[in-house]
Amino acid sequence: MNRILKWAQATVSRRFFIGALGFGLCHLLGRGMVWAQGAYQRVTELLIRSIEGTQKVNLKTWSLKVEGLIEKPISLRFEEIQRLPRKLVVKDFQCVEGWGLEKLKWEGVHLKEILGKVRINPKAGYVTFHATGGKYSDSLSIQEALEPDTLLAYSLNGKNLPPENGFPLRLVIPRMYAYKSVKWVERVVFTEKQEIGYWEQNGYPVDASIPG
Repeated sequence: MNRILKWAQATVSRRFFIGALGFGLCHLLGRGMVWAQGAYQRVTELLIRSIEGTQKVNLKTWSLKVEGLIEKPISLRFEEIQRLPRKLVVKDFQCVEGWGLEKLKWEGVHLKEILGKVRINPKAGYVTFHATGGKYSDSLSIQEALEPDTLLAYSLNGKNLPPENGFPLRLVIPRMYAYKSVKWVERVVFTEKQEIGYWEQNGYPVDASIPG
């Protein structure tokens, strides 16, 4: 029960920051208890959430930088990433705000394909994903990054990932709430200790696993 209350309080806190007051706050608290059980309201398209607005990426100059506790940093151009073995994941997508979509079809590259290109320092236990713009980031343990359904997606439902949804690369972890799903990923950094993401610095759990 304490864990459910913490999830509900975190959910209410985020909604409070964007204007939920009075009766609406109480209403959201009640809904937060439902979200904490893994239930969500079905929507027809991804709602756009970004702290810096949609980032515009020029593929002529863009590259994915892999650095941190590795033997040698590397950069991968978008076409190089597309040539890596393609991974397809079809899963539901849930936001901690209480909405979600069923059976989104993500295509991209599994993290093992990226990790396999570098020699990781044995001290490294975590990996942080940084978004273009510099303010948003989140992290996973290396074990979480290597789970079967974790990927860097560049395609959604058979089409190129729209800019507002994170083009050219978006981190996708279907079993976790969407605040872990970093959009416009441009840096992957290996660290010894886990770096705390943007929303986690504002009270969200580092473990964003969806109950049930």
